[in-house]
Amino acid sequence: MELSLRPANEGDFAFCEVLCRSNMSRYLTAKDIAWEPSRFLASWAEFENLMILLDSQAVGTLRLLPEQAGLGLRDLQVGPEHQRKGLGSWAIRQAQAIAAGRGFTRLYLRVYEENPAAALYARLGFKVESVMAGTVHMVWELPPNQSFKPTLLRNAA
Repeated sequence: MELSLRPANEGDFAFCEVLCRSNMSRYLTAKDIAWEPSRFLASWAEFENLMILLDSQAVGTLRLLPEQAGLGLRDLQVGPEHQRKGLGSWAIRQAQAIAAGRGFTRLYLRVYEENPAAALYARLGFKVESVMAGTVHMVWELPPNQSFKPTLLRNAA
């Protein structure tokens, strides 16, 4: 099993939009939020979109956006058939390494309270900053002693 990242291209848009919409549908439905294709399209142009590859096959997406005080992990989606196999942990570690490698000391994300991924983020060192309207705002901070050693894997952005 070989994992890697590569920048997304226009041909990846449909895969990512369907994956994000599908994975998020139960949370959005529970909160009575409609999926907005135009909003996803706008974010596609704004975010850094990376493809998560398993043996060269696209199985997920990692979407980043520089923010004032750090790097925002704006979206992490893995296909349902590949979940609970360590790909999410690997992708988070890649995002941490990207943040550190670019000189950011903080990596931010938001997750719905009921999303089991919140436990994954906590295990990987993210701390809760706040909870607003059922959304948990979390941050990972580069250790002050610089003990975090970024190790991007092959083809990682």
